[in-house]
Amino acid sequence: MGGALWLTFYLFARGFPNRLALRAVFALLAMAIFFWLTYNNFFNPQPQLNYYKAILLNLAMAGWYSATYQLLEKQTQQKYQWVQNSVYALLFITIFLIILYKPNFPRRFDNELNVTQLDANIVYIFYSLTQLALTIGLLFNLLTEKKIRFTPQGRLFLLSSISISLAVAYGIISFFASDIAFPRLIQDGLVFSGFFMLGVSVLRYQSLLERRTIFQDFPLTVFAVTALCFVYIFYFQVERNQYANIVGLVIITHSVYDLVREFLERYRSKQEEQFRKQVFKLKPQESQTYLQDALELFCKQINAQAGIVATRNKDKFVVTATNNTVSIGSEVPYPKDSDAALEKFNGNIQNIEWVATIFENNNQIAFVGIGAPMNRIDYSSGELDLLQEFADYVSLMLFVDANIKKGIDITFYKIATAEIIETMSHVPDEKIIKMTEDGLRKFPDYVKLGQSELADWLRVHGTSHIERGKKLQNILREGVEALRPTGSRPEEPLPRNWYNYAVLNDAYVRGVMNKEVMARLYISEGTFNRTRRNALRGVARWLMERNKNQKLDTYQLT
Repeated sequence: MGGALWLTFYLFARGFPNRLALRAVFALLAMAIFFWLTYNNFFNPQPQLNYYKAILLNLAMAGWYSATYQLLEKQTQQKYQWVQNSVYALLFITIFLIILYKPNFPRRFDNELNVTQLDANIVYIFYSLTQLALTIGLLFNLLTEKKIRFTPQGRLFLLSSISISLAVAYGIISFFASDIAFPRLIQDGLVFSGFFMLGVSVLRYQSLLERRTIFQDFPLTVFAVTALCFVYIFYFQVERNQYANIVGLVIITHSVYDLVREFLERYRSKQEEQFRKQVFKLKPQESQTYLQDALELFCKQINAQAGIVATRNKDKFVVTATNNTVSIGSEVPYPKDSDAALEKFNGNIQNIEWVATIFENNNQIAFVGIGAPMNRIDYSSGELDLLQEFADYVSLMLFVDANIKKGIDITFYKIATAEIIETMSHVPDEKIIKMTEDGLRKFPDYVKLGQSELADWLRVHGTSHIERGKKLQNILREGVEALRPTGSRPEEPLPRNWYNYAVLNDAYVRGVMNKEVMARLYISEGTFNRTRRNALRGVARWLMERNKNQKLDTYQLT
């Protein structure tokens, strides 16, 4: 019961809104309630409620059948739609009959440790036929296509389905051998192992990969909740008949907290992504108006009290966009040159506390400042990263605007700018970015690459860790090359649209020292670090798309 209930909440939080994951959640929840009723029935027998357990078992198997049906190609689903409809019709008839007649489903020899004794009446016949049809149906779904049965994912689903099939076969054998006491522990063990493997298989290939959860997360959380259950049970000396209730209460309370935290994190990420998309969709207009709209949108996104964009004019900075601070056209102090891309601002500008500096050829050309947050003490690290991204966006706009004034054709740069802003609309998880950076740092070392967490996440296979390292090196090289603009590499100094590619290719692939890369690009250390972070996000996003496409080539999940 505890394992099924924990997997239900964990998979729902990490797998939502994937259809396959939701079907597995439905099946696991039904099984959790089934085992909870079964445990309590040992201490407080209520045979009049046994029909509830029969309904739950059929619903769980129906959820499993539906999950395996989602693995089929769309054409195959359409071809066998009539089979699915027939199975569901049989299920609904069975549930209707069970609710109507409310059978007791008595245990053989009136022993709760034995399997159910089924008689030859209409309810038990439909109940048995439904279980048999669902079992055959889910095996058919897994065996009907080669790309399912010949892949690790499909084989794991098949193994879990075989377990439940053995449980059904065990019940059929016991039906014909009515004079033998068949222990239900074997049947319930097969049912639990099957559904548990179903949850783990969906969790492994849906949540741990698509939702980017680290592989240590699941076992550590299971250990933590299990330890808490033991503490509550033994410290408070809970009686055995209350074990299931205590375990269920612990899992539900902690899982609800985890569920709320997960959805709040998704909401925050969605808000940030929405901000990037809104900035990207701003209609082209005069540069100053464009920056003003973007700044107001940014301040609204992070709940900043104020915001400012100031550009350098000789030895002074002039405000070009403002929000709840000094007026446009005002000269603001920013006396010292700094290599820091982001820092606390100690200058005398009304309501401004944080500043992200924009560099061009080692010179400060502009900065973006924000005030304190409206409803918190300070900003989170994610919001400060967003400030740096916004500063990069402003830098691109200023670059394009400067070339327009010079009469230079900037069509190509507008396209490059649009691509960069669109890339910003889908920022990968920080864990994926860290794995990508770690992989690039180990780029020349096959041994360390083959043993890295990135190789496991990308499912890189090989006869040895050295071969895995070589394959991962090629994948990373392709990811860096994906940042390369079209055409041959121009002579130095490189245009801005080459910065992301040049920083990663020179510093990681070719092994050039960072100082030499900065000298080649004529940029400061702050600009170099900011460019490197943006480029790492681009490669991480490319790896995520590659990972997703690789899975879709294995089997289709709709």
